This record gives sequence, structure tokens and C-alpha cells, in this order.
Amino acid sequence: MRRPPGRKVMYIETKEIGPEGLAVSRSIGAFRLPLSGRDSIQVSPVSLNGELSKDADGISFVGRIETSARLSCSRCLEEYILPLDLPFDLFYTTEAEGSPGDVSRIDDDMVTRVHFDGNRIDVQSLVSEQVYLGLPLKPLCRPDCLGLCPRCGTNLNAGDCACAEERTEDPRLRVLKNLL
Repeated sequence: MRRPPGRKVMYIETKEIGPEGLAVSRSIGAFRLPLSGRDSIQVSPVSLNGELSKDADGISFVGRIETSARLSCSRCLEEYILPLDLPFDLFYTTEAEGSPGDVSRIDDDMVTRVHFDGNRIDVQSLVSEQVYLGLPLKPLCRPDCLGLCPRCGTNLNAGDCACAEERTEDPRLRVLKNLL
């Protein structure tokens, strides 16, 4: 993923990880997460906590990211804040996926393998990826959101619209109504 110009890059150097592991607690300021096209999502300041441990196969990173994101509801188009509590369990390795020595102690169903250069872990990429994965496919401001009136565009969560009284029956559906 390409970083916007001026973005501060944060790394965890692998040489910092001792035999007993490394506890990590980082704060990252608010940032915009780009989506397709020109769209983006505002992400509030992030709290990252976790544990890194080294072994012969690579580096295990287990932790949690806490933040919130400003989203637009897919039904009523109103903006709302979605709190995100994102646990992760990653295994950083320098081996390419599907390499001949791919037999390891890792259960692929439980851990996500991440390829890296062996020297450092990019914290900003980790946070961005986990936030992307934590976003809902269809954001809703609330589960019972009524959305917009298909005729006039009034937000039905705020109240009924005037065209609700004017609705007429679609003549093409009269046959179906007679079946009931």
C-alpha cells in the first residue's frame, strides 16, 4: 500500500525483540484511510498493544487495536462513529508463501502469515490493514435504520415524509395482492 506524502512511518525493529519477547504499546494519531476512488475514512487516534516473540520460523505478533472510524450509513447516508476493537494474531516470516520449507508449527486457520523484509515491522501498514478488515461491508448507523424515502429522499429515521400519504398502489402488483 502506498503512503500519502508526509505520512510518519513507524516501525518495530526486529533487533529490539529479545529472547523473552517484546511488549509493545504505541499510540498513532488520527489519519485518513483511503478507499477506492477519492473516498476515504477518518480514523480516530489509535491505541496498539501487543506482544512480539521470535522463533526460528519468524516473529509472532499478538495484540489488539482500539480506535473508531467515521462512516456513512449505507441506508440513510448519515455519518456516524463506529468504535473498533480489533484483536489480531499475525506471524511475520521472510519465507515466500508456498516455499519448499513451508512445513511449520503454524496452524494456517488460526494465524495470518505476513511476509516482511526481516529487519522491521511497519506499524502503520499493520494498523491500516487491520482497520480495513474490521470495517463492515454494509455500514449501518443502527440495526433498525429505516433509510431514505425512495421518492423524495427524506431520512425516514427523522420522521415520515409527505409522500408516504400519497403512495398509490402499483397496478402491476394487484395480481399478487389478490393472492393474499
